[in-house]
Amino acid sequence: MKCKRWIAGLFALVVAASACAQTKAIELDFPTWQAEEPGAGEYWTELIKAFEAKNPGVKIKKTQVPFREFVDKMTVRFAANNPPDIVHLPSRNFLAFASQDWRAPLDEYLAQTDIKATYTRMNDEMLYNGKYYGVLVMAYGMMFYYNDKMLQDAKVGVPKTSDELLKAIAATTDANAGRFGWGAPTTEHPNVVVEIGTWVTGEGANLFKGGQYNFTDPAVIKAVDKFRAAVKHAPKGVSSEQARQLFVDGKVAMLRDGPWVAAALRKAPDATRAYLKMGMMPFATIPGGTSNSLHMPAKLGAEKRKYVWEFIKLTTAPEWQAKYTLLSGSPAPRKNALPASDLAQRPELALINKAAAEAVNLFPDNLTVRENYNEYAKLFSEAGIKLANSDRPTADIMRDLQAELAKRIPLK
Repeated sequence: MKCKRWIAGLFALVVAASACAQTKAIELDFPTWQAEEPGAGEYWTELIKAFEAKNPGVKIKKTQVPFREFVDKMTVRFAANNPPDIVHLPSRNFLAFASQDWRAPLDEYLAQTDIKATYTRMNDEMLYNGKYYGVLVMAYGMMFYYNDKMLQDAKVGVPKTSDELLKAIAATTDANAGRFGWGAPTTEHPNVVVEIGTWVTGEGANLFKGGQYNFTDPAVIKAVDKFRAAVKHAPKGVSSEQARQLFVDGKVAMLRDGPWVAAALRKAPDATRAYLKMGMMPFATIPGGTSNSLHMPAKLGAEKRKYVWEFIKLTTAPEWQAKYTLLSGSPAPRKNALPASDLAQRPELALINKAAAEAVNLFPDNLTVRENYNEYAKLFSEAGIKLANSDRPTADIMRDLQAELAKRIPLK
């Protein structure tokens, strides 16, 4: 009898433990640099709530990681075989991860959706060796932000060309009074590459030609000289995030940035909100590119794999594509994501869509460079800081950068 009671008790414990295991929540790890970003952060919060409501027992752990540290931290996690479940990446770094076989191909999932038919051609940036390894969250055209009052006080109009822009930057700068004509990263930061690439692409030049580095081309040197003239009037030692905040606070007159900054303008202090405007970049060519994307790690259990895809798929639904644009102020990759009625009420979104439609990708399209983008960006950023903070000739710095890149990342 004692033995039977013992067996019955043991059976009850096993059943209870099994039931507990079945009801235990599945947690999906989702690190992002956008958790606290105006607009985009609200989108992810609402999306996660909707996903969790549709999938009881599944929780998403969203964590904020600073952008300047993000790629390095994700690289360490993957190298240590500890990847996040939901992989959010700056799309410029996508191939560096895909080339390491750290990403799962998504073709079998995409075949069950309308993504290939309804997304813009920018989603093809997710292709690698004939397979799709991600789903685009956003591609964009670079936007021009300016403080109308600071321009009026300096008696200059809104610039329409790069030369007019440089004159306006100089006219609105008074460093002694804490006012700067241009906002840009002036410390080591991933967006130093973007800042310089904006000027090069905007001037119609190209850092690559015939599959080789083209950094010493006179057209490139001329464009980089314009970058240097602008950045001399930017606050020193600041990141992109700090430059944005200085613009919102009325300390910086103008800056280039992505369409997502428009959401921050709506929350600017009362003293500056009415003067902060957004327009098209005053360049002959509108620079742009792919911004960020979602991926699935190659090594992931079947149960988590199912829910990670359900999360990614939810972002592609027409409802959430529209919400993405409305909340983040950035163009969604689904064509015609917003109806005309919404565009009429939010004219800035029509401008953002126009920039995205006209944009030329400022990021390298060379496959070898894309596979080694993190190293490329670090070398470029180091040279960019020399350009911003020294008087050494532009041609010399660009020549040395090209030589170092040719040695570290040789092109075929």
